[in-house]
Formats: sequence, C-alpha cells, structure tokens
Amino acid sequence: MTLEQLKYLDAIVAQGSFRAAAEAVYRSQSSLSISIQKLEQELGFKLFTRDGYRPELTDAGKAIYQKAKLLLSQSLELHNLAKHLAKGCEAEISLAISGIVPIEPVIDVLNQLAITYPETRISILIENLNGTMERIHDDDADIAITDSLDFEGQWQYLPLTDIPFVSVVPSSSSWAQHAQTLTEQALEKETLIVVRDTSHHSPRITKGILGGSPQWVVNDFATKQRIICSGKGWGRMPLHLVTDDIKHGRLTILTSQPFEKFYAPTFLVRKKNRNTGPVEQALWEALKHMHWT
Repeated sequence: MTLEQLKYLDAIVAQGSFRAAAEAVYRSQSSLSISIQKLEQELGFKLFTRDGYRPELTDAGKAIYQKAKLLLSQSLELHNLAKHLAKGCEAEISLAISGIVPIEPVIDVLNQLAITYPETRISILIENLNGTMERIHDDDADIAITDSLDFEGQWQYLPLTDIPFVSVVPSSSSWAQHAQTLTEQALEKETLIVVRDTSHHSPRITKGILGGSPQWVVNDFATKQRIICSGKGWGRMPLHLVTDDIKHGRLTILTSQPFEKFYAPTFLVRKKNRNTGPVEQALWEALKHMHWT
C-alpha cells in the first residue's frame, strides 16, 4: 500500500468515476485502474463495486477510505511542516504572560499569527509576578509580557500598557458600606486573598500585602475573584477582571486613601543577542502594536 494509491482512492471517491479521477491526478485511466487493482489484491478484497454507472465503495472499502483520508491529511500536514521548517520558521513559539494582563488583545494577535504561520505550534504560559521572567530566563518562553521586569538583566524590552488595580470587598460585607472611609487598621484582621508568585527558583515577591493580615494564598486571579465574590475576604484585583462583578453588585471598590487605585506597568520582553526566527519576530512586532481595550 502506497500513499499514491491512497491518493487515487480518494480521487475516485471525490470525482465519482475512474475517468474523472485519472484526469484530476494527471494519470491515464488505465494506470489508475491498475494501481487500484494492485491495492485490492494486496488487501485481499474489493474496494469498489463496478456494476453500476458509478463505482461505489464496498463496506470494506468505506472502512479503508476513512483511514486513508486521515493518512492523507497527516501527509499534507507533514509536507507543509517540512516546507515551513525549510524556510527557517520555528516549530513552536512559547509566550509567557502575566496573569494580570487582559488576554483578549493577545489572543487577537495570536489568531492573526496562526493564519500566517499555521504550522507553528503556539504555547501560552500564564504566570504570576517573577514567574514570567523566570520562564524567559530558563528559555521556557521566547517572549514574555510581564509586570516584574528586572531592568539590570540582559533583556530587550518595551513598555506596553499600565494595568489598573482596585481593592475590592464583597458587596454583601459590612466593609462595603464604609468603602470611602476604611483604614488599613480596620482590615488588619480581615482575610486577605493573595495570588502566589509562580516562580520556582527566583526570589518570590508579593505585592499589595498588609503585614499581619490573615491570608489565603491561591494560584491565580480567577480563583481569587471567585473567593471574594463568594463573600470571603478582600484583595487587590486588576480592574478588567472585576468590572462585571462591580457592575452587577457582587463586589465593591474601596476608594479611601489607603486603597486608592494604582497602576502596574507591563513590558514586552525577550533575551538580547540571540537568534530569532521569522515567527518570533512577527509575534514580537505584532505585540508591540497590540491594541489594548
């Protein structure tokens, strides 16, 4: 059984006749028929019934045809990947993204990249605090969007956008009634929900922590959001992640002076002095000009 024979099989089914299939694959009808006959001899059964006006797949032929379509599709993917790699394009691109970053603009960029480079696999790593820079440092990611840039490192970087943070409490809590006047001391005994730094061997950092407060530590902002919405604790959250909860009355923003809104700058980062392929460069340029909502 050869790939060429499977292509002939597919052509006969698609075109509806041996003659039309032969024209579609640029072969004579006799050579195509002989090739299919040899395949049938090898398999030990008929692929087509030839009694009617059009050749029809037998039950066994239908089973073979389904597998043949899968193999032909994989063959085409392999061929396209080989052409892709021969041009110097990367087989995979990895992007580390801080958990505070709105993901929708990044997805828009990646969707466009996938249209131009469909053979390149895209890996997305969501990290917190030092975790994004650790992925770049360890070569686990090619590019990072981070809020914890080490300016002394050997990095190529560009500022992207500032992410607004707000302090929120459950709207059902007594704290929500005093959102404009609360002090830090008033919340010292209230549970603070904290997102863990996802770095493994870099010094772990924390942001927005009140010393002495009881804490629950979680892995991501989505979990933090759900806990506070459930009525437990309080915390500082990227505004874009809680806008809907504020709108629908699940969360209340603390607006007193100790809890005023602040902004976390983010940066586009990659290592300096390294070879970059065309896909990475295209992604870098697209992220530079990303439209932030």
